[in-house]
Amino acid sequence: MMTRITATAALALLAACGSASVAEQDASAQTRVAAKPLTIAGVRIGMPATEVQAALARNGWKVETFQGYDWATAVEEQKRQQRGASSFDLPRTGLATIQAKKGDEALIIEFRRVPAGAEVKVVKYEAPMAGRTGAQLRAQLTQRYGKPTRAASPQLPLDLTWCSAGEPCRSAYGAAKPALHAQEDVYHKAKLLLMAGSDTERAWQAQLQRAAGGGTPAKSSF
Repeated sequence: MMTRITATAALALLAACGSASVAEQDASAQTRVAAKPLTIAGVRIGMPATEVQAALARNGWKVETFQGYDWATAVEEQKRQQRGASSFDLPRTGLATIQAKKGDEALIIEFRRVPAGAEVKVVKYEAPMAGRTGAQLRAQLTQRYGKPTRAASPQLPLDLTWCSAGEPCRSAYGAAKPALHAQEDVYHKAKLLLMAGSDTERAWQAQLQRAAGGGTPAKSSF
């Protein structure tokens, strides 16, 4: 049975994606609206942790943080891996993950450590469908992000993907550039997933290896 929630909570998901407007009632107008940057709850890929925390605090999210390695410790771990040594005793003084809640909304933000601190690499969001159909949510997300790169049939449960920089990807998983995936799960919850893309991950890995003195990994032939 779908969760019964208040009228205030019914606006939660759209608030996380962007403000509602009159144009949401006109599907043809929605498709003509220019796509906005791929963000969830105001959080974008590569956003510094300090900006994320400030934005969440401003918007009333209840935040819990989880520690991980800072950049210096990540470099030391890489050096030990090259020597085949254990990294079990390394301290965790950096930021790894933020879990945040606001009413029926839930947000998980994963960070990668960088020399300047930590930056966003993954954003996960979920909330009840708030009494809306998949078609209604599809229209609202199209209003926010523009026409999706890939979309399941309107007769099927909500399943949409937006890929950036003109990339013709079929899934946010394994996309080269930042990508956003939206779906309705079997429990009638809307889920959004924003990922950095494999280009950013490879560049970060190369930077880490250089900092550890291991050079740049060989480029794949495929």
